Amino acid sequence: MLSRRHLRIKVMQAIYAFSQLDNESITAYEKELLKSVYKTEELFVYFLSTLLEIRHFAEKTLEEAKSKRLPTKEDLAPNLKFIQNKLLVYIEKNESIKKALATHGVEWSEYADLMKKIYTNFKASEAYTEYMNTAESTFEEDREIVIKFYKSYIADEDLILHRFEELNIHWSDDWYFINGYVLKYIKEIMPTDSPNRALPGLFKDEEDDLDFVKNLFRKSIANSKEYQDLIVNQAKNWEEDRIAIMDFILMKMAICELTEFPSIPVKVTLNEYIELSKNYSTPKSKVFINGILDKLVPALKREGKIKKEGRGLVE
Repeated sequence: MLSRRHLRIKVMQAIYAFSQLDNESITAYEKELLKSVYKTEELFVYFLSTLLEIRHFAEKTLEEAKSKRLPTKEDLAPNLKFIQNKLLVYIEKNESIKKALATHGVEWSEYADLMKKIYTNFKASEAYTEYMNTAESTFEEDREIVIKFYKSYIADEDLILHRFEELNIHWSDDWYFINGYVLKYIKEIMPTDSPNRALPGLFKDEEDDLDFVKNLFRKSIANSKEYQDLIVNQAKNWEEDRIAIMDFILMKMAICELTEFPSIPVKVTLNEYIELSKNYSTPKSKVFINGILDKLVPALKREGKIKKEGRGLVE
């Protein structure tokens, strides 16, 4: 589930936190870093749970309508197509999802007004009306409406994101990635899948990914002064205190990758940190970081500090 870019962001956040406090021990920060990585799975479960909560709210609304003093014909014989949506029913019954919801203590009971707002807006949409007015749908059609609903009413809903931010302040940097993972998961569900189908794993290779996170964090900090000097020497037209803190952090991480991770291609490292600078530093950082790293790579190669290993990487 977690991409290397996502892991780099986690490390970047941890290094920034470490740099703001006068504390020589990095153990506590490393523990928080790893906790933040594992917490990502919880956010995935929370986002997925919103689909189920909206279905529960829709079902409850239909039941309450039947109990009105003067129920209409529609109240007594409602259109059940949405609450019987095959994809939502599958998610509801999936044992792995049930277990994850219980493990993380996912609870929406205090947010009935939010569920009402989302469901009401969804019901007023053209996509919902078209879906409800057609004959019995296929699994693919049920999947399509769930994807439309998720993209339009959950993924970027400010009130949902605000609630998640209250639960974990670091999740604000995870939303984009997790929404992608949720949609990928939804698209991969098949009507023939077992109700015991496992949720997607958090890592592609847990041991390898955790080694990457810990080594990138530790070595970027351990070699911080050396990397700082390398950067300053290349930034001849810049005073050190004019370089943004985040620019320093990103460039130090990049140098660490270039010199300490022989299996990661140089171009991948350069591209990754230039991309991160677009979202996490100043408007001019992309050009500045690109310029400094472009100068550093040949110098580090000449000094034998960049040594790549593996197929297609040996230079």
